[in-house]
Amino acid sequence: MKMENSAVLCEISPVFRPYIQNLYHDLELGLCKAKVDLERIGSHCDGAETQFRLVLPYCSRKLKWEVIFDASTPWFAPDFRFDDDSFLNNSDEEFLIKKVPSLANWNGNDPNALCNVINELIKLYKAHQIKKLNEDDESRASFEYSALLGNGFTSEQDIEVYVLGHTAEFLIKLKVDTSRLPELYNEGTENNPGIDTALMLVRYPNSTNAELILSPFLTKCLGNITLPLMHQSGVLMDYVPMVTDLLNNKIQDLLNNDKLKRGLLAQLIVKYEGAILEHDANSAALLFEMNNFYWILQIDIGINFPEKPPILTLRSVYHSSKGKPKSKVLTACPYNNFEAYIEQQVEIFKNECKYVGPVIQASNMEN
Repeated sequence: MKMENSAVLCEISPVFRPYIQNLYHDLELGLCKAKVDLERIGSHCDGAETQFRLVLPYCSRKLKWEVIFDASTPWFAPDFRFDDDSFLNNSDEEFLIKKVPSLANWNGNDPNALCNVINELIKLYKAHQIKKLNEDDESRASFEYSALLGNGFTSEQDIEVYVLGHTAEFLIKLKVDTSRLPELYNEGTENNPGIDTALMLVRYPNSTNAELILSPFLTKCLGNITLPLMHQSGVLMDYVPMVTDLLNNKIQDLLNNDKLKRGLLAQLIVKYEGAILEHDANSAALLFEMNNFYWILQIDIGINFPEKPPILTLRSVYHSSKGKPKSKVLTACPYNNFEAYIEQQVEIFKNECKYVGPVIQASNMEN
C-alpha cells in the first residue's frame, strides 16, 4: 500500500477500517484494473476517523467520491458525495434498490460491503455516461460508439465513455494477444504488476489525435509505437481493428525473432559444446584456448535481433584493466554470416594479444 494511502487508513476508525482495507486490496477498476487511492477530505482532522475520499480510475479521468460514515451508527451504510452533480441527482429509492442492492441491503458484518457498493456504483456511472452520450443521437461521438459496438469487434465491456459538455472521450481496450510474451521475457509479477493491456483513447470532436496507452510490460516489449493517422473522415469501426492488427503483428514479429535467436544459440551450443561455460535464452559464454592463452567469447542477443546483430565481447582470462578482465567489444556481427565473422575476429584478437601470451588452440573454431 502506498504511504499516502496508509496514512489516511490509519486515521480511520478501526470500526470502518476493514471496509477500506478490502476495498484497496481487492478492488481493481477500469480497463487496466488499477487500484483505488485514498485522500483526506479537507486539511483539518475533524471527522477524519469517519470520512475519506476515493480516487477511482475511469476513462482518462480520476473520479473523486467522498465516503462518509456515521460514528454514532456504525452499522449503517455510508453516505456518498460525487464529483458529478448529474450522477444520481434525481434517483428514487426503488431505483437504488434495484441498481445498488449492496447499498440498499448494507451488511455491516461483511468487510467487502463497501467494495461491493463501489463496484455497483461504477457500473451505474458508466451507464450514466452512455446515457449522456446518447442524449444527442445525431452527434459524431454517438454514431461512432454505436457503430463500433455494432461491428461485433468491440464489446460494451471493453469501452469506457466520458462526456463533458460538447466533448466525449472513449477509452477502448484493444484485443491484443499477450499470452506468449511472459514466456519470452520471463517477467515475474513483481516486475510486471497488474495486467498486460493495450488501450486507445479517442476524443471527440477532435478524433484525429488518438492516443495509445500500453501497460509497462507491453511498453518494454514493443517500445514506442506511432499510431497510423486517423483521418477526420475515418471511423472507429475501421481504425480500432487496424491498430489491433498493428500491435498483434509486432508481437508476432517479436516471437519470430525470438525463435531465430534461440535457434542461433542452439547451433552455437551444439557446435562448441565443449567450450560452453554458461548460457541462457539470450546469451552464451564460451571458453577457448589458443597457444596456451585462454579467452572467453561472450555472445549477447537482444530483443531486436535479427534487426540488431548480437553483441560479441572477447575477454582475456589472465589480464585486467581497472580491476576488470581485459576485453574487447566487437563493432559488428552480421547474423547471416555469424560463425565466419567470429573466426575472423578471433584471429584479430589473438594478434592484439600476442604480446601478452603465446598460442595452441585446444577448442578449435573449426570443430
